[in-house]
Amino acid sequence: MDKKSLDRVFRAYDIRGKSPEDLDSQFFYSLGKAYATKFKPQTIVVGHDIRPDSFMFKRSLMEGLLESGVSVVDLGEIATEMLYFTVGEYSEIYDGGLVVTASHNPIGWNGCKMVGKRATPIGKDSGLFDLKDIILSGSYQSVSEKRGSFSDRLIYAEFRKKILSFIRDPPRSDLKIIVDAGNGIGGRLFDYVFGVLDLDVAEMYFVPNGEFPHHVPDPMKEENVAELRKRVLSDGADLGIAIDGDADRVFFIDKKGRKPDGVYTGVLLAKYLLENDPNKKIIHDPRVIWPFVKESESLGAETYQSVAGHSNFKQKMYEKKALFGAEASSHFYYRDFYNCDSAMVTIALILQMYSEGFELTNAVDYLYSKYPNSGEVNYRVEDADAILKKVENEYRKDSKANIEKIDGISVNFPDWRFNIRRSNTQPLVRINLEAETIDKVVEKFGEVEALIGMPRDNIPPLVELR
Repeated sequence: MDKKSLDRVFRAYDIRGKSPEDLDSQFFYSLGKAYATKFKPQTIVVGHDIRPDSFMFKRSLMEGLLESGVSVVDLGEIATEMLYFTVGEYSEIYDGGLVVTASHNPIGWNGCKMVGKRATPIGKDSGLFDLKDIILSGSYQSVSEKRGSFSDRLIYAEFRKKILSFIRDPPRSDLKIIVDAGNGIGGRLFDYVFGVLDLDVAEMYFVPNGEFPHHVPDPMKEENVAELRKRVLSDGADLGIAIDGDADRVFFIDKKGRKPDGVYTGVLLAKYLLENDPNKKIIHDPRVIWPFVKESESLGAETYQSVAGHSNFKQKMYEKKALFGAEASSHFYYRDFYNCDSAMVTIALILQMYSEGFELTNAVDYLYSKYPNSGEVNYRVEDADAILKKVENEYRKDSKANIEKIDGISVNFPDWRFNIRRSNTQPLVRINLEAETIDKVVEKFGEVEALIGMPRDNIPPLVELR
C-alpha cells in the first residue's frame, strides 16, 4: 500500500477502511508483521467480527504474526470487548491482541482494533501510527527465528462469568425488555450472557449477518433505533436496548420512547457507581460536561476531561486511576473491566440498578429538565480546521468567553457552553451545546450554527427536547 492509502485507513483510535478498496488480505498480513516488529509480543490473541471478509482477513493477520515468531491464540468470532477481557484477565499469559472489525460501520467496511499488554490502548499516540510507518518502509523484524505456535481458545464461558459478577441481586423478572442487536454480534452475546437469567426479553435482529439486512448496527443514528422506539411504545415495554455492531456500545430507550445519549446514561451510571465505591474519580469528554461535573461533584467526586476516543479514554483511566469514564458516544469505561469499554457490563449494571428500584424514564425526566443540551449535530465540511478557527476567532472577541482546547474547541459562558470538534473518522465537524434552559439551547445553537454556514448532516436531537 502507498502512503496515501495507509493515511486513509489508520485513524486516531483504530484502523478502518473500505474493503477491498482500502483493505485486503495483504494489508492484514503486513499489519501482523508490523505489530510483531513494534511490540515484540511472545503470545497474543486474535479474533474477528461477523462481516463476510473478517475471517479471511484474520487468517492473513495471523500468518503475518506467526511468520514473525509470535505465538497466536485464535478466539474465533468475538465481540470487541471479549478481546479486552481476555488480554486484561489473563495478562500473565497474553501480551496483547487484535480483533478484525469495522465496529458499527456499514457493509463494505472493515478494520482492526488492538491492545497491548494488560489491555492497554494502542492509538495514534501509543504506537498505532508507528505500525503505519513500518508497513510503509517494509522494515519488519521477527520476534524469533522460529515460526510461532498456533492454538485456539473458547472464551465465552469465562467472559459470561465476568459480566454476571456485576449483578448482585436477581434481576426483576417483571421487566419487559426489547433488545435490537442490528444483526451484529451483540445479539449472540446478549443471549449467551443474559439468557441464563429470568428475563422477559423480546429479540430484534439477533442473528448475526454482516450484510445488515434490516439496518446498520449504529444506534447513535436516529434512523437505526426508529423501529425499536416504536416497539417499546407499542408493546408497553419497560426498557429498550440497542447494541452496536461489535457490541462495545449500548443505548437505552425509556418508556416514552426516548433515547438518552451517552452523556445522560453516563451520568446515571456514574452516580450509581460513586454511591457504591470509595473511588471518586470520573472521566468524561468535553462535548457536554455540566451533568457530569455537577452531579458527580455533589457526591464528592473529582472529574477529569479526556480527548474523545477509546484509546485516549483508556489512557486517561490508567493515568487517573479512575472508577468510571463515559463518552457522549456511549462508550462506557470501567476500572473493574481493565479500564476498557463494555456494553455488556453496562447492561448488567442497568439490570442491577433496576433491581434496586431505578427507573430510566424518571431519571431521564430529571436530567432532560435540569441539563438540556442539543445532542451531537454534525456538519459535512471540506475544511474542518478552517471552520474551527473561524468559530474560535469569533468568540475570542467576547471577553466573557472562557475558551479551552482539550479536544476541539470548548467555549464556556456562565449560562451556556458548547464544544466543536472535528471527526477523526469522517469529513465532519460536530457540535454539542448545553445551557441552563432548552430555550437558551435553541437560541445559542442557532447562533453557532450560523457561523458554520452548512446544512446539518443529521436530524438535530434538540428537536426531541422541545
